[in-house]
Amino acid sequence: MTNPEFSFSNRFQLLGDLNSENKIYQTKQNLEKSGNEIFDLTNSNPTKLGLEFPPSALSHIFSNLDCSQYEPQAEGLESTRKVITSEYESRGIQTNPSDLILTASTSEAYSYIFKLFTNPGDEVLTPNPGYPLFSFLIGLENLKEVHYPLKENPETGNWEYSAETIANCISTKTKLIILVSPANPTGSRTTANFWKEWEALGIKIPILLDEVFVGYEFAGELHQIPDSPSFPLLVCNGFSKMLALPGLKLGWILVKSPKNYQSEILKNLSFIADTYLSVNSPVQLATPELIPWKSMIQNRIRTRIMRNLAQCILFAEETPKIKKKSNTEAGWYFSFELDLEKKDEDLVLEILSKPGVFLHPGSWYGHSHNRCILIISLISDEETLRLGLSSLQSFLK
Repeated sequence: MTNPEFSFSNRFQLLGDLNSENKIYQTKQNLEKSGNEIFDLTNSNPTKLGLEFPPSALSHIFSNLDCSQYEPQAEGLESTRKVITSEYESRGIQTNPSDLILTASTSEAYSYIFKLFTNPGDEVLTPNPGYPLFSFLIGLENLKEVHYPLKENPETGNWEYSAETIANCISTKTKLIILVSPANPTGSRTTANFWKEWEALGIKIPILLDEVFVGYEFAGELHQIPDSPSFPLLVCNGFSKMLALPGLKLGWILVKSPKNYQSEILKNLSFIADTYLSVNSPVQLATPELIPWKSMIQNRIRTRIMRNLAQCILFAEETPKIKKKSNTEAGWYFSFELDLEKKDEDLVLEILSKPGVFLHPGSWYGHSHNRCILIISLISDEETLRLGLSSLQSFLK
């Protein structure tokens, strides 16, 4: 009898070398272990930055729940879905509880949608610049990520969606298109004009629209969801950014598709959800008490963002080596481009090692390695941001 050795899934080959050390993070850890003060301007976890959901309110809400009974429902509790439906209706978006599938997170929502529309080897289109998590979510499904470029508006510096550009990246293997609106780190949005141009192309490929940063728009055209799309549209959102509750784990998929697609999509998504039954009961039961806190939570975060954005703009205007700054209109990030002939990762290491300021290189988000773009979290602690920018400015003189 043969005794073959085990082997890991080839998914991990698609993800690259997972064992390689990230030199930038390794340097940061070494500096901190040596007692060096680091001004971390990359933190985007609201629970670590004084922007968390009020702990006493959270404790009170959960202490009044009866969690002893378990009623497994593939789509999620109808009472929970009704509350989320009301939230969409308050935004002028008509929907029904039956159009929603609850998930444990937006990342899980992605995996459900990948399972619904794709087979191993198929292609998924993602925006570039974009968010690096997509590569891992797609790779773990044995799919191929294909980037479509966002268009950089030379007048405003904004990164914009172009229906024609996305269409030009479609191949016979393209089974899903991902749009993020508002997007991080670019602030890009799917505007009414974008959807008009997209509909005119007549493309029926399903679209996953990630709107986790909705509510964090500050200027320019608004993020839009089409009322009656002619293609399968699956909108993902959740509590992570809406309520500053990334650890509570509730996301959802809103299905807005033509009638001839809608029922079949929902039936198959329900089957996938029923296979895992991953959404816990307590968070579903608490949803009616959690959602009303949205305005307060988002107002606090927006206030932090606007104050920090003002600091970042002043910093950029007073630093001659900065040749371009992002015209931040949405999202949680600010980016700026330096007039230096250095690779962004090398510069981040230098800034980390000398003035002790931690930034993200733009290439981590898909910006060109030939451009020295650096990225800052706009929900950073305000005093940390002030001190970090001051140290960085002195370094760049």
